Amino acid sequence: MSASGGSESTTELPSFIDFVPIEHYTQLLGLTKHELTPIIMSAIVIIFLGIFSIVATRRLQKVPGRLQSLLEIIVELLGNFTKSQMGRVAGSFTPFIGTLFIYIFVMNMMGQIPLFNPPTSNYSTTIALTLIVFFVTQYQGLKNNGVIGYFKHMVGEPLWLAPLFIPLHLMQEFLTRPLSLSMRLFGNILGEHTILAIFIGFAPFLLGFIPIPVHLPMVFLDLLCSTIQAMIFSLLASFYIAGAIGVYEEEEEHH
Repeated sequence: MSASGGSESTTELPSFIDFVPIEHYTQLLGLTKHELTPIIMSAIVIIFLGIFSIVATRRLQKVPGRLQSLLEIIVELLGNFTKSQMGRVAGSFTPFIGTLFIYIFVMNMMGQIPLFNPPTSNYSTTIALTLIVFFVTQYQGLKNNGVIGYFKHMVGEPLWLAPLFIPLHLMQEFLTRPLSLSMRLFGNILGEHTILAIFIGFAPFLLGFIPIPVHLPMVFLDLLCSTIQAMIFSLLASFYIAGAIGVYEEEEEHH
């Protein structure tokens, strides 16, 4: 089965969509069944998180119960994480960075559920997330620094090195960062999922039908790597946005 809708094939665990009686080459809305898989999986995550958020927050209390206490701890951790990266502007971006982390984390973890594939193992998902971060970064750079300040950042200092800095900054903003951000998440999650599929395929059977879970150590490693990848994506997103706003330049001036 193709890993990302291309011509190359790779080992991949089946999903429940593979059992739908529709040929792989049949198109729906211009997309094949394989191309629709990450979209359907992402939609499932969005619906789940939406329903969970409504149910978990509809009866908030001054004396929190277990679920509310857990949610408050998560919000506090995400707030501290964003503050450590973005400084004074963290309060405005904690919802965005926190949502990115939770959304990516849950998508990564879908690979642990039988007959579900992580949407982040498909490049179309990671590039979509990267484009959101890219546009937010450029918008915040223009909003906080103005057009002149935005292009002044591209020119760099000293001014006589502008012919060198402008192409470098343009390549960094529009090519290097988006590619590294999207490819890192896609490559790691696809690699983890592929290795897990290979280990499950190697699993011997007890009595001919009970699988022996030789892949269990890889499951724990997969859980750790999925968490780390969600953290790295969120960390880099906060770093790029803070840099576009000019937070780090202000900190250097104060020091």
